[in-house]
Amino acid sequence: MYGTLEDADSYHQARGNAAWAAGSEDARTGALVRATDYIDGRYRVLLASGRWSSMFPGVRTAGRGQPNEWPRTGAVDYDGDQIQTDEIPDEVERATYEAALRELVNPGSLSPDFVAVEQVTKEKVGPIEVNYADGTAAGATPNRPIISAIDEILAPLLRTPALGPAVRVV
Repeated sequence: MYGTLEDADSYHQARGNAAWAAGSEDARTGALVRATDYIDGRYRVLLASGRWSSMFPGVRTAGRGQPNEWPRTGAVDYDGDQIQTDEIPDEVERATYEAALRELVNPGSLSPDFVAVEQVTKEKVGPIEVNYADGTAAGATPNRPIISAIDEILAPLLRTPALGPAVRVV
């Protein structure tokens, strides 16, 4: 997992997140593991070629033998500063701690199961009627949360994968 339980405890204590301290050590550790999985999975994109690509710069230092996205070789931040090949950036650890808090409070919330045909498309309660997006439509996307606080922490590390030749309009 990214980070340590001790550092996560300090991170949340400094921010007054009492819900973190209320969890058992096992529950907090499990939340950190699931949060690490979320960070690794959330910051990948499916390219038109059908290949998945990490939004993090560089490549995994140990290749396929490495279970997580970090540490990475050839990684730089948005200022162009090199990230060492054995380093897990502070931003990744802090983002993991934020994600872990959400997982601790609501286990499974970061990667909920999604079955498109079970999505509500119309609901009527008394005189009020509401239509929801059609979950059976082609291209329906799972309701995975987008957490701005985590995106903002990781922003200095993220890149947009190359999607083909770029055209510059002047």
